[in-house]
Amino acid sequence: MTYDGPRIFLAPYGNDVAYENFNRTVIQGISANQYGIDQNYCASDRTAHLWGTKGTIRGSWSDIEPGDFLIFYRDSEYTHAAEVIATEENESRGKAVWPNYEEGAPWLCIIYLDEPVDLGVDSSEIHGLAGYDIDYPMGFSPLNELGIGGIRGKYGSVESFVYGDPGSSPDASEVPKISVPGSILDGLHFPDSSDTTVEDIVDQTQAALNAGKHVIFTGPPGTGKTEIAQRVARHLCSEHPNVYSGHQTTTATADWSTFDTVGGYMPEGTGDSLDFSAGQILRCFKQDESQRNDLLIIDEINRSDIDKSFGQLFTLLSGQRIQLPFTREGEAVEVTPAANWTGSLEPHQYVVPDSWRILATMNSYDKTSLYEMSYAFMRRFAFIYIAAPTVPSDDTDRRQMINEYASEWELDVERAVTEAIGDVWYVTNTSVDNRKIGPAIIMDMLSHVSNSTAPVTTAVTQAVASYVFPQLEGVRGREQVVAELSAVESVDESRLSHLAEDILQVKLDG
Repeated sequence: MTYDGPRIFLAPYGNDVAYENFNRTVIQGISANQYGIDQNYCASDRTAHLWGTKGTIRGSWSDIEPGDFLIFYRDSEYTHAAEVIATEENESRGKAVWPNYEEGAPWLCIIYLDEPVDLGVDSSEIHGLAGYDIDYPMGFSPLNELGIGGIRGKYGSVESFVYGDPGSSPDASEVPKISVPGSILDGLHFPDSSDTTVEDIVDQTQAALNAGKHVIFTGPPGTGKTEIAQRVARHLCSEHPNVYSGHQTTTATADWSTFDTVGGYMPEGTGDSLDFSAGQILRCFKQDESQRNDLLIIDEINRSDIDKSFGQLFTLLSGQRIQLPFTREGEAVEVTPAANWTGSLEPHQYVVPDSWRILATMNSYDKTSLYEMSYAFMRRFAFIYIAAPTVPSDDTDRRQMINEYASEWELDVERAVTEAIGDVWYVTNTSVDNRKIGPAIIMDMLSHVSNSTAPVTTAVTQAVASYVFPQLEGVRGREQVVAELSAVESVDESRLSHLAEDILQVKLDG
């Protein structure tokens, strides 16, 4: 299931033990130094806020991603909310942090959180939007798609539901001088062999935003483009709360049209009439008839047909007023740049703040997607390339590089696994020019193989099919990549050939 933006997970703390744990580790936070918790998991000042679940709830827990939200329930109310920073399965740490766990069921599935915020929302509201028959959560669980859609429809975004109105409408005409510090990328590892440095990324991003450009982070899959976009958005919202009211995240698809981005008519009430419903982009500018300025993150923007999905927005992005072919309360819907707008905000009007920005990502694996974008669209963006590191040809250097990454990711990996995945990474990134994968995919493979009980050769072969093959879908030259991967010593050639034929429709000669 695909979600446009963060998900919400329901976390009850009804009994006395859970209440004690909630106050101590979520509200107050604990010393990261005392429990050996990495700084990247901390909200601030070496203080970690965290929650946990038993291993029996691992299925729901494993779906949590950074940027999702936990909302905490007690006595018919969702009292607090907190954004997820990271997750970790660590039984020994869970036992140390929550020694009062139920016998035989330690909280080993850990969720690291940003500082919690007061929510104070009656449970009937959330469960009514979700279509639940009860007003209390049946244990730790994700809020269903209907509930998330209902929250987005009522509040504009999940972030707006959690953080609320910043106190006053943002000044649509204010354009702050933006500074992007290198610290926002703490925890992302760029080795000396990489053509990308933290300094390059923050300098280019800062320059582009101050020049009035939207930004597309482009590069091979697995290089951290989405994570960088999200961190930049969070930084801007934190540093300029009177300018930016939040950020929204969506993923482009081939089916996108102007209905998704701009909006269109939707049934109202009982369905007897149609009313204009704002699309993903217009929702950034207005909520409950109040001015907004939500940054928009569009993941994999090249998946969409740009001309079909953005349509009239070409004119908008160039700073000109547009009139849409829809009406609201009898008036044609207008979208106006703040520089051309005066007066009060009418129901049919949307005002685009001068400081509003799109932060998009684009997979450069298929470069034809870049050139399919019209020049009129491309010139409104700054393209910032996030390179994959150069994988050393020398076995020792390659092993050292992967060990550096594993250390950053806090993965304990055996030498045989490091060597095997290193061979796969080198072959994948050198078989065909401009067909590389980034370290995030290697992290997934290392974790997969390390946690597999199968022989290394079998586990590595499965990991290649699970994590490398999806990046080769529709890519020219994939036959050559698969052929060279099948020759890697730690790969089961016969099994990989069968998987390549089934998954990629690639048949290897011989």
